[in-house]
Amino acid sequence: MKYCSLSLALLCFYASNSFAALEVITALEKQTFNTIEQEYNIDTLLITVNDRFSQLNKKAYDIEGLKKGIALEQQRYDELIAELPRIIRAKTALSQTYKQIESAIDAVDQLTKKIKDDSELLKAEKIDILAEYEAVNKKRADKSQLLFKLKTDITNRLLADLSKPDSTLPVTINGSTECSKYQSIADCLKESKSGILSSTRNESPFLNEKSVLLSYEVVEANMNMKGELTYKATMQFKPSYNNKTDIRLNEELGLKSAMITLISNVPADWYINGVKIGTGNKLSHEIPLGKHGILASYKNQDKSSVEKIEASGTFNYKFNQSTFTSPPNSIANEVTATASKGVLKPTAQQQPAKKPDATYTFFSDKSSDKLDDKDPSAEKINEFFMGASPIVKKQTIEITNEPINK
Repeated sequence: MKYCSLSLALLCFYASNSFAALEVITALEKQTFNTIEQEYNIDTLLITVNDRFSQLNKKAYDIEGLKKGIALEQQRYDELIAELPRIIRAKTALSQTYKQIESAIDAVDQLTKKIKDDSELLKAEKIDILAEYEAVNKKRADKSQLLFKLKTDITNRLLADLSKPDSTLPVTINGSTECSKYQSIADCLKESKSGILSSTRNESPFLNEKSVLLSYEVVEANMNMKGELTYKATMQFKPSYNNKTDIRLNEELGLKSAMITLISNVPADWYINGVKIGTGNKLSHEIPLGKHGILASYKNQDKSSVEKIEASGTFNYKFNQSTFTSPPNSIANEVTATASKGVLKPTAQQQPAKKPDATYTFFSDKSSDKLDDKDPSAEKINEFFMGASPIVKKQTIEITNEPINK
């Protein structure tokens, strides 16, 4: 027997007329869900606090620039002091040298004071931003608590309905298949029965492979000379709350997580909702569905956005590497310019070894799995699927609200 492709209609499941329509989530429950979503909307809060966090990172980088300015001035001071005995003996440019030493000392004092003042302001701003993130997280937690309570109420309602002795799920199928021209209608329908039942169980959130078939009857069947068989079948199952029901309910209420991949052209520091999750060009991280603030930080640049996570996906943040120059702080630039005008300009050999840029971290790190760039599987996005593969049958399924008459 040859089968054609499966074509299934959208299902609306009803129980027998002993109780109301059997639904995963009712209209009233959906209204309650929408009310919770509106009352605990965090979009504006997330956008605001994410922007403030981005500015905080830039100010922290500026402070690191001031520290580099102090190092330059300290180096200039040391060089002037080292040359001072020679200049005193030579009695040349003595006054100018003293002025340069005084200038270096004043610059270090100014930069030190500014670092202290800016750090105190930054610390206070950090506390405010942490409080804002805490407010967002509390609102998110309150929302989740209400959604889980709603799920419990829905689950209890479903269990009560499904546990009734007379609860049944009537199903009507209008389908077609291809048989051998030499095969009888009865034989063809007999061979198709297991496939029809399997596809019906796959489609319903209240049925699984263990669901009990209460009745099965072919109401109509016709076959043309080419062996194309059309039929109408009615059946009844005993519905149950199973894993598919729970998955569907979680989807309706947004109570699940997804795996996201974060990619950048530089080894950025990655933050989600103000919490650092790792550093690198590519990271994977599991995250609950919903709105989240994502920020990538590298040197004095930030890339951020507020994303609605509905499924697994990839987010790219590209930085312009040509703009990564010296710290953009005005005082630090003036200090560097002053040093370049001194009579004792450091030579290339005297330049101190370049130190790696300091990292200014406000939030504690959390572990994150870093994907291997050489691993081809790392390019694949995790996806979530539900249900089983359909049987290769062409049929439409209708769920009737009327009991099946024997």
